[in-house]
Amino acid sequence: MSSKPFTSALTKGNVMSNTTTNITNSNFASTLGEITAPVVQNDTTTSAPSFKLDALGVPVTMRVESSSNAPATVPVTKVSLAAMEQARMSWETTELAASNKRLYSILRDAYSYYLTMKQDPNKGARKDRAIELERFINARGYTFMPSTHDMTRVVKCVFGVDRRRVSAYSIALREALRQGIKSSDLILFIEQNGGVEQIRMGGSKPLSVTKRAAKAADEVLGNTLGLLKFDAKLFAADADWADKQVVIVATYLPTGEFQANAVIRHDSAVNAALAAYYSQQQAKLREVAKAEREAEEAADKAAKAAEQELQKQAREEQRQITAAQEQAAKTKQAALNSSDSDVFELA
Repeated sequence: MSSKPFTSALTKGNVMSNTTTNITNSNFASTLGEITAPVVQNDTTTSAPSFKLDALGVPVTMRVESSSNAPATVPVTKVSLAAMEQARMSWETTELAASNKRLYSILRDAYSYYLTMKQDPNKGARKDRAIELERFINARGYTFMPSTHDMTRVVKCVFGVDRRRVSAYSIALREALRQGIKSSDLILFIEQNGGVEQIRMGGSKPLSVTKRAAKAADEVLGNTLGLLKFDAKLFAADADWADKQVVIVATYLPTGEFQANAVIRHDSAVNAALAAYYSQQQAKLREVAKAEREAEEAADKAAKAAEQELQKQAREEQRQITAAQEQAAKTKQAALNSSDSDVFELA
């Protein structure tokens, strides 16, 4: 490298601003190709270094930046717990709620796809869905175990390869399938059971027989329908049965009475009966909610129809008013024309 002294080009009047080059001490050599003086260790001057720019052959405006120009640290604004709580509440009631609604609607579509593929009365429709599923799997290169549930296949095709997400969504939809939930009731089913994540935390069979039995136990045991006492010759219970639950198999007679056929004292039988009761109650709640939703939709539809009818009547009234005004204007104009004609004839 040349050992010529620095030549300051910043003080010359021919420096133009057409080209701007940012230069630091680390990249100056690669930018200009030449540094004309060594750095002096003990130099105490505060003036900026000068550079020889004649070799560039172009007008240059050079700006030397120092680390001392680094921006000051921006102070962090403290947010109160109350403000954060309010932000969380707003997020839950708006963004999160809307996001969950959208997710549940996609899950409903996937669930409906599976039901069509498996339960549609039209054999052709079932076959078309199955063929479409296989083609999609092959196109995406997905692989499954032979024992993989078809619901999981559908969910993976819709939601991708995230194993935890596919597992959670498949669990929720298979539980809905096990309980015989209709596709139109799926969103309500997921919401009533705490969401997909809550169902996933329930294990491979969320809301299992035991869990559903536990949910129904308090309600059932709080009811009293009457007292039954069997003939000791036909059925005898011992002291171990005291305060224990049993299942009574009975037949409903046309007389309005129940004829007891068997008494089963077994925890699994009791849990199964309580779980069935819980599922039955949930189905009734879904029916009530569905009826209320349909009633609201019918009311909204009737209100919209009434509003449209009112708008139609208003438009018709306005049309009649406009027609009357136009007719009056025509009559007036005709009268003026007739008057002008009479005046012209007299003249």
